[in-house]
This record gives sequence, C-alpha cells and structure tokens, in this order.
Amino acid sequence: FFKHLRSQSIVHLVIQERANYFVHYFVLVSAFTILAKIEHKTNPKFKKTKPKFAHGICANSTVKLISAQIKEIAALLRKYTARISKEGVINALTRLDDEVMSCEAEHQTQRLTVVALELKSIEQELRDFQGVTSLGKEESYAATIHEEMRRLEAFWLRNRQQELQREANMLQSYMYRLRSLNQQFEQLLDSIWSEKQRPEEYLERSVASTLSLRDALALVSIRLRAAANYAQSSLRSIDEALPAWKLASIGTACADASRLLLRARCFERGARRVLGVQSAPRAARTLRLTLDYIFTDALHDRKYQRATETFIQFKEAMVELVNSINQALRSHKVTIPSFCYHDRLSIAGNCRMCLVEIEGMWKPQIACSLHVAKDIKVWTNTEMTQRAQESVLEFLLVDHPLDCPICDQGGECDLQDLTMKFGNDRTRFTDIHFEGKRAVEDKSLGPLIRAEMTRCIHCTRCIRFASQVCGMDILGTTGRGGEMLVGTYVDKVFLSELSGNVIDLCPVGSLTAIPYMFKARPWEVRQANSIDVTDATGTNIVINHRFDRVLRILPREHDEINQEWLSDKGRWSIDSIELQRLATPMCRSQSHLCPIDWDTALKNVSQLIRSVNPNRIMAIAGPHSNVETLVVAKDFLNMLGCENTFTERGLSFSLIGPDLRASYSLNVNMKDIATADRILLIGTNPRFEAPVLNAWIRQAYVTNECEIFAVGPTCDYNYHVNYIGSTVESLKSARNLFENSCRPLIFVGISQLESYHAAKIMNEINKIMIPSTVPKTWGVINVITLDASFAGALEAGWQPGALDAIDNLCPEVIISLGADDIFYRWREPDKYTMIYVGFQGDKGAELSTFVLPGCSYAESGGVYLNMEARAQHALPAITPPGKARLDWKIFRALAEYCGLCMFYTDRDTLCCRLGQISPNFINLGPYQDKLFGDLIPKLIGPENPSYNENDSICVRMKTIKDYYCSDVYTCNSCTMRTARKAAEENDNIDNLTVVEKDLAEGQRRLREARVNDILNKGLVKLQYNGPL
Repeated sequence: FFKHLRSQSIVHLVIQERANYFVHYFVLVSAFTILAKIEHKTNPKFKKTKPKFAHGICANSTVKLISAQIKEIAALLRKYTARISKEGVINALTRLDDEVMSCEAEHQTQRLTVVALELKSIEQELRDFQGVTSLGKEESYAATIHEEMRRLEAFWLRNRQQELQREANMLQSYMYRLRSLNQQFEQLLDSIWSEKQRPEEYLERSVASTLSLRDALALVSIRLRAAANYAQSSLRSIDEALPAWKLASIGTACADASRLLLRARCFERGARRVLGVQSAPRAARTLRLTLDYIFTDALHDRKYQRATETFIQFKEAMVELVNSINQALRSHKVTIPSFCYHDRLSIAGNCRMCLVEIEGMWKPQIACSLHVAKDIKVWTNTEMTQRAQESVLEFLLVDHPLDCPICDQGGECDLQDLTMKFGNDRTRFTDIHFEGKRAVEDKSLGPLIRAEMTRCIHCTRCIRFASQVCGMDILGTTGRGGEMLVGTYVDKVFLSELSGNVIDLCPVGSLTAIPYMFKARPWEVRQANSIDVTDATGTNIVINHRFDRVLRILPREHDEINQEWLSDKGRWSIDSIELQRLATPMCRSQSHLCPIDWDTALKNVSQLIRSVNPNRIMAIAGPHSNVETLVVAKDFLNMLGCENTFTERGLSFSLIGPDLRASYSLNVNMKDIATADRILLIGTNPRFEAPVLNAWIRQAYVTNECEIFAVGPTCDYNYHVNYIGSTVESLKSARNLFENSCRPLIFVGISQLESYHAAKIMNEINKIMIPSTVPKTWGVINVITLDASFAGALEAGWQPGALDAIDNLCPEVIISLGADDIFYRWREPDKYTMIYVGFQGDKGAELSTFVLPGCSYAESGGVYLNMEARAQHALPAITPPGKARLDWKIFRALAEYCGLCMFYTDRDTLCCRLGQISPNFINLGPYQDKLFGDLIPKLIGPENPSYNENDSICVRMKTIKDYYCSDVYTCNSCTMRTARKAAEENDNIDNLTVVEKDLAEGQRRLREARVNDILNKGLVKLQYNGPL
C-alpha cells in the first residue's frame, strides 16, 4: 500500500479532482474579459484602444450567456474553447495561482474566511467525537485500538483548533488596524480631491470589479494552497512512517509509525476542510482505505502489537502507544519513583528505584527500560513493590553521609522526598560510629560547580547530559560496585556553556552551585518568572530573590525554546547586577560626575535636548532594553522631530533595512531545528553565540544524523563539522550542498551581516540551490542575533547600524539606552554630549555628561522578542536600588519636562500603545511566521567595491574563553571572570576559597577601574547589599 500510494502524487490528485470545483472562477474571469470588450464597443473613450485580455480562457457556459448579444465575442470564445481540455484548465489554474501568490499575503480577509471555515468544520467534527469514551473490559482489542486512534485524532483536532483560533485573532487584529488606516486614507483623499478631480463612476466601478476578481482569485489560491500543504504533509508522514513500520517487526518503532499514520489521516481531513467539500476526493479516499488496511494488518499480526492494556492501581486503563512502562505510567499521571530517569536523556536503568510488579514475573522489574506488550498487567503499589523500593532507598542511605543540614540541595533533594514518601521509618544500619560509611574524595570540576562525590548515588544523569547534550565526554565512571566513582578521568575542569544544568539534573546534593553556596534555602526565597537577556534565544528563567537581592537563576521549562536548559552566562552572571551599579542621577562637573536630584537632572537634560536641532540628536539601544523602553524612547524622539534611533548591531546588506522580519530573525521554529537533515553555518559559532539554539542543532546531529558544514575559521564546536573554507569566495562551492536534502538550514552570524562584505555573502547564499522537495513554509535562511533587544528594537521601528550612523550624522547629543560595547569600537566625534540611561557604570557612563540611573532586567521586567521574533513577558523580581527608576518612565518624564504629552501613564495604557505599533508585541507566546521572505534576494544592496575575494570570514567567539566575557555585562561579573581565568589556565581551582579569593581580584580587574577614577566615591556601588 505504501508503494502504491507513494507512486501517486497526492497534490496532483487533489488538484485534478477539484478542478471542476473552480471552473466557475474561470467563468468569472471570462465574464470580466467580455465586459471589458463590451465597454470597448460602447464607450467612445475606449474606441482608439485595444482591449487587453488578462487570460485567454473561457468556458462553454460563458459562451452561452453572452453569444446571444455579442456574436463576435462568442466566435472568439468558441475558438479558445475548442483548444481547452481538462488538463488545460488545470494548467491555467496553476498559472493564475502563481500570479495571485505574489500578492496573497495582502488578502488577509480571504485567509480569515478560510480559517473560519476550517474552524467551523473542526467544531462539527469535535461534536462527532464527543461520544468517544474509554471502553470496558469486554471490548475487543481491535475495537479498543480503533477507539484509541479516534481519541488521539480528537486530541490533534483540539490542538489544531487552538492554533487556528490564535491565527484568527491575529488576522482580526490586523484587519482592524487596516480598516483604521483605510479610513484615514479615504479622509485624506476627500480632503485633497475636489468633486471635479475625482475619477468617473465607470472607472470606480471597473476598479471595484477588478478588486472583486482579485479577491475571488486570492480565495481560490489560498484554499488550494492550504489543501496542497495538507496533502504534502500527509505524504511526508507516510514517507516517514514506512521505515518506522519496517522496524516495528523488531519491536522498537511501532508507536512512531502509528502516530505518523494517524497524523497522515488528520492531514487528509484537513485538506477536505479547507476545500469545503463533504465527500473526500479520490486521493483522499485512497489514503483513508490504505490507512484502514494498514491498521487492520497491524492488529491481526502479533509482532506489530504495541498498544497494550495496562492494569494500574488494580484498574484497567488504555495507554497510548509508548515504548516503556514508565512512559505509560507517566502519561496517565501515575506516580512512580526514579532517580536516573529523565525525559530528555537516554534511559540508563541503574537506580533500580522504579520497580514494579508484572503479572507472570516472580521478581520486580524496572519500569524505565521494560517495553510494554499486549495483555500486560502492571502493579505499582503492591507489597512486593513497596518492599523493593524501601530496600533500594535503605541501600542508598547506608553509604550516604546524611549531611542534609549543611547541604545546599536540602529542600530540593529527590532523595529526601522519595525517602519520606516511599522509604521506611527505621533503618537496620547499626554502625553508630560510621566506620563502614563509604567516603570518596571530592573532585574539582571548576570554579562554578562544587562536587561532593560522597553524596553521589551513581544515577549518571550528569554523565549522560555532558555526553549527549554538551557533547563533552569529560565525565564518566571508574570502578565497579562499591568502588565505582563518578568524575573526570584526568584532573581537568568541567567548563561548558551548559555546565550549570548538571546541578539541576543531580537528584542529590552531589553537584551544587559554588556562587549560591550557603546563601539560602528554597523555602526562604521568592520566585519571579523572567527571560534571560544574556543572549537572543529568549530562554525562560526563574529568578530566586530574597531581601531585594537576586540569589540565583534557574531555567523554566519551555518545549519550543530552551526545553529545560539554561546557558552558563544566564545562570552565573547575576552578580553583575550589583557591581558597578548606578544608583543616583549624576551630572559632570570638572571632569567628575557629581550626584544631583531627579528634578535638576530632568530640567538640565530637557534644556539640552530642546536647544539642539532634532536632526542632530541620536539614540542607541542597549542589549538589555525591553520593548516598553524602546517604544517610549522612540515616541519621545519622534515628538521632538527626530528619527535617529539605532541599534548597536547593523544590517548593511538590505536596501530597506529591517522592514522584512525574515531578514534579521530565525525563519523556522526553534524546535523544528532538531528535524533538519543538513545545516550550513556561515560566520557563526552557535555553541557560544546561542548555546540553547546550539542544543537543538546538536540534537539534530545526534538523533537525525544531520550533516553540518561551516564556512569560517576553525572553531570549538561540539559536533563534527565539515569545513568548506574560510573566505566568502568559498561559498561558491556550497551551491549544490543541499542537493537531495528535504529540510536544509543556513545559519548566518549577525556579525557577517554588518560587515562590508554582507551583500556579497547574501548574494552567494541566495545562489545556493534549494531542492523543490523543501516545503515553502520551511525557512532555510536564518540569522543568529546576539542581543536580547535587537528583534524588539527593529520591530518597534529602530534602524540598525549605530556605528555607521555616528559617522554620517555627526550628532551633537547621543542618548545611550544602556549601550556600552559600541563605545569600545566607535570613532569618537569631535564634539558631542552624551546622556546615559542605564544601570551599570561602564564606558557609556564614563563618556556621559548626564547619567540617569535605570533598572536591570531583574527589576523592570517587560516584553522581549527573541531571535524567532517571539514575544515573551518577563516579570520584575526586585526593586531598583537607591534613586534608580524604570527606563521607560524616565523618557516619559523627559517628555513632560520638554512640554510634550504622552497619553500612556501606566503599563496598561502602554500595552495598548504596543499593540498599535505591532500586534506581535501583545501576542505573547506563539511562534510568529515570517512573510515575504522570498523578497529578500530582490532587496539586497550593491556589493562594496572594496571587497576582496581573499577576505576571511571571522567569528567572534571561537572558544570557551571568548564565551565567558563576551560583553560589558559579563565582563563586570566576578564569577564570569573567574571562569574565564580557569579556562585560560586550564588548571584546578580551589573551589572552597574561590568566593573569597577571586572576588577581590575580579573587582580589581573590572576594566581597570575605568569608571572609579572618574566618579566620586560611593556613587557607583561595588557591592549592593540591600535597599538604600
């Protein structure tokens, strides 16, 4: 059935079957053509012009309608009709569809019509599924599996309904904004045109008729394209299910094959919904019959049976198609204890804690590695399982030091929790002198992770994470039994961009965080959900704080972005918030910055701004600025008549700047990177520029056998990379790189797009051949950005490239929104005045005349757009120190002092303003599709004449040493500087004294105290220990 179905093109069959459905639209085309001919005959103004036929296609029905009135036209149409067959109609439909496709994105109304139609159909189907319930004991296995398939299909429909509902909301918001703009445009035309200047009525009618035809064709195009996408997805699911089904004979992949087949059926139903037909086309019927035959064969063949009835808690229940008993239990929210099992790591099965009783086996079995089978019965709370779990816990506690009062893991320890719930209330261990306790020498893993290996229970989570996710085989085990040890094979520190996650994975206190050592207990801290701003991936985090001090950062699970990982910079650089901290407004006086009050600072700054030509004012967005600050700052400058708002990073290749979102962001959902089969890296090292994104790339390399190629210098990657070359000219050899690839990806570093050879790189990228098998919705070209504020700034209307703008504009006043790194690379103007709005005293504050203290991301929160252009909201955790204020409120206060009025006064009204600028700002959470990506090649600017073919492509962060201190924020962190020192020396560091010993050294080396020599004593906080 697979071969028969694959030999046919589902898309072709769907189009061919539905050709007659769209014939009346060709009749519409012909009718308008005939009307144009009649207008030519009757209107004297058109007698000297020849009629222009948009399409030489007609149908017999149109001839019968018109031939009685216009004989000449009827004869002409009969001549065309004689040459038109069914295949010709299909070809004409394809040609029309291509013409409408270029402007399809403008027809949001038609897309909303299709979405509403599909939603209505889904609601009807869900009502049909309401009768699907769990089956009783007496139901046959075949009926049970079919009902289970229907339940899973209903689950897929509900998810699809939610996606379409979100899209419908977005389209309605867009249309509301468009209607408002149209009303303003009509009012403008009415005010400009007089009655004599307005076009004649017949011209307006012709325009209206043309627009109606265009909308009708767009609706056809959108419907047909959506149906074709569904059919292509169904075909891909079948292609992926075939090898999985072959493996089902050995009992490993039947679940995946069944899910893919079910997904194919769901896609087939989606094609029917989009086309708006009751009966399925011929290809759809073929697909449904094929799937039914496959399921029937699977049910009657014993070797394919993996869907099983599992008795849990002495009750029968149907479980999904899973591979292990542990997964089946967890899918039904049945608690089963375990230490070594983790959803995102491979199965080890060495803690023996997940013991269950299975009918027919006289000993308990581990549930994590045992596959389910038909008619299997599992018990989790019998006397056998309870005694087995108690014995395992007792055995673990025999050699455990039991030092919970001094362990940082206390309150978050899995061993504590499971002992309380599943352990015994007494022990048989009688060695009161602890002479038989197992003791292990502590290992030195570096300045960030403290290793107490006596507490280790050998779950091997850290080993599997280091090997599978980090790509570093630095951790392992030596010895066996009681002599088994976990650590490094040689005395070498464990330094990785994701090394801190082993602390979260460790179920006991064997691995703890040195910077957090002895600071607080989990029940003493408060939590706030936030977003990591040390890179542009938008990692979800939780800020733990106490007494207005940030104590630690933990990852927050998000399946589409960071899974549950967090980079080391986002985890450990939090001490930079308290170091070199600006806490009061300052004004330069005699080469020193002296403290002043807010009223004086705002008056002086407003007088300075009003005294300067608005065209000579310039603002630069910093890497941590949230969307609220960027919007208010731009509104403030626009009210002054200034349009000079720029970001630190640039896009020098584009003629229109950041108008196309696809030119500066990821054009594929981050989770879909794991499905790529070939990846090309151009001038970037994702391992250190975007560690969380790199984890998805490594997952594609490990699980999908993805081939990875690179253009640029040799870097420290954690997967095998095939180097093509190090120059721009070497990109020519990659033009046929993606041949026979179904899901290729190209990642370009943002540093390459702001260089002088950016246009050459983009031209060479667009010459790379993309196979026709790649779906149109699959974004091949992706840009890896570095700053958390970059995408939000461009979405808010800021322009890229502050360095070039400074040279071109020669500004008199520069307003820095926390931007510091740019001032280490700029050519300083002859005469300028700088206003610094930020929270850290660094190069920007050193060069400033006025310093207005702002808030860090932990104090302000706000909306951030990651490199996918996905909007996420961060909550404030602590209050700002001293006289520091929210950045957006500072600009609003400046507007009042300048005599300007802003209608928003709080976050609610400001949120309305964000929605007016871009609906993406208030549509928090979902991935944003990128439109008009195919227009980027047409908008590439001319190549730089100074380009040399031998110019090399550079990468900013090649090794781990470059990663820890890559910007001003991390350079001001003592923890990051200590980690970089360890990476440079590659020697062991005394973990017990690193906090006391290296804190002073890190403070002495903070950019050679460049700010402390200028600022008066006490104005820059070297160590902030609480509210002032």
